Amino acid sequence: WAEAVEGEDCRLVGQLGHVGRQQLWSPLATPVSASARPDPLSWTVPHKMTAGEVEEMIESFVAAAERLQRAGFSGVELHGAHGYLLTQFMSPFSNDRDDKYGGDRLRRLAFVREMISGIRQRCGAGFLMGLKMPCDEGVAGGITPEEAEEIVKIFVAEGGLDYFAFSQGNFSPSLENHLPDMHFSKRPYQHLHARMKKLCDQIPVMTLGRIETPAAAEQVLAEGCGDLVGFSRALISDAAWANKARDGRDGDIRPCIYCNYCWGEIHAGRGMTCVHNPELAEPHEIAWQPAPARAARRVAVIGAGVAGLEAAWIAATRGHQVDLFGASPESGGGALWESRLPGRADIAEAIAFQIARAGEAGVTIHLEQRVTAQEIAALRPDEVILATGATTTWPASLADGTAAMDLRTASQELLASDSPRSGTAVLFDQDHSAAFYAAAELFAARFERTIIMTPRAAIGSKVNFISMIGVLRRLAALRIETVPLSLPLALVEGRLSYRNALNGDKGEIGDVACLAYATPRAVNDKLLAELGALGLNVQAVGDCRAPRNMAAAIHDGHAAGLSC
Repeated sequence: WAEAVEGEDCRLVGQLGHVGRQQLWSPLATPVSASARPDPLSWTVPHKMTAGEVEEMIESFVAAAERLQRAGFSGVELHGAHGYLLTQFMSPFSNDRDDKYGGDRLRRLAFVREMISGIRQRCGAGFLMGLKMPCDEGVAGGITPEEAEEIVKIFVAEGGLDYFAFSQGNFSPSLENHLPDMHFSKRPYQHLHARMKKLCDQIPVMTLGRIETPAAAEQVLAEGCGDLVGFSRALISDAAWANKARDGRDGDIRPCIYCNYCWGEIHAGRGMTCVHNPELAEPHEIAWQPAPARAARRVAVIGAGVAGLEAAWIAATRGHQVDLFGASPESGGGALWESRLPGRADIAEAIAFQIARAGEAGVTIHLEQRVTAQEIAALRPDEVILATGATTTWPASLADGTAAMDLRTASQELLASDSPRSGTAVLFDQDHSAAFYAAAELFAARFERTIIMTPRAAIGSKVNFISMIGVLRRLAALRIETVPLSLPLALVEGRLSYRNALNGDKGEIGDVACLAYATPRAVNDKLLAELGALGLNVQAVGDCRAPRNMAAAIHDGHAAGLSC
């Protein structure tokens, strides 16, 4: 790694960190911290490190830096943000010691100060060393911007550091600030970074957080928010981000949509996955292009959602003649609907990327065309890709004939008019996706009262942990109520009856003006058998294959486009 990176006139810096009391994933690990204060998310009570153990930990960091130097790394970054062990020592929120490693500010910083000194002594002046630390922990009693300024002044005065990187939040309900998702404003913390930079005349400052485009990166630098820019999720979405920016190919960058799906997969113990970069972490990723087909074929793609769009542009880029048919006036399918809900606009950028690639590749797009099997057969395609999605099913517990609508239809009606509605909206949640809760925000903005009913004990099982904090915060701010472990039965004259999913106890909600549901979906695969009966080579992708999520749809379409 070091040889490859340094050979490109770049510098490889290894990040050193320790999660301290945040060791949540291994039941056999012993969490340690500056104090025995419980972790605010898991309530795990850590072992309070003795002075000797603190010194051993410092030595471990110094030795790790030495190993990286021997391996050819140009430097290290000490991870003192996100509530990790270094933060736990620096912050009064987590450090209540009264010894050389806790008490007043200087003693709280001793753990990091000794670490910096040790690395500098053993690795030399030419070895780069940065510190990532919080501008604002976002919790009462923690590091505030004012406290961060005092900490920065001390580190600047003592020397030893070559740069600062600033982040926000800790491992608490402020966790969502680590990775601001699409519900946050763009570049939400640059004002704090600019504030810290004023104290660092001779030390470069890295600014980061939702800096989505090369133009945005140039802007934050021009505005004095930093001297260099840090990216993570943007490079997960497109590893060639920097190369494309250098070459003036901003429009070719696959945009990060800040859904935090990547983080959610890691947190769940699975491999990192990007919603719309199926080639993530492949050896050829940075220069990847679909391989040319051995022979050009005619391909018909039915369904212009994200699965169909992905299949179409990949197949066309390989040299095939591709016709894409969509029944709606616009491409994007369910993802387009979601992009119009509160806080979900960034999803439209993924759709726009696909549409642009399809245009470049020569895909012929036919919108507002609900084609039949016979019409497709008349084209004489060599391959048909069916991406016709799925349909929400009627709630099994709800009486037939009840006045109710599926969530998408009901929300589309609300999007068409911003007129306020009287009464209560009840939303039955068997979906548990981020889109559902964004729709709930829309209902709350229109109706006097909004209630989410779910048969599960809690909501949000399909939302990644870090973004779910924001979901709960917004639902609470809008006073959206939840009724867990419940199933709707009937809506009669504005009164919705329901029963407890476990013991059958009955309940009732009055003044219900709207009942909407998001339930398990059924595939729209009617054309699959019809096309097969006509002797056509056909495969189903996305929700038409099995109703899942946006990531599965795009990855399915990607594989189908490569298989043609």
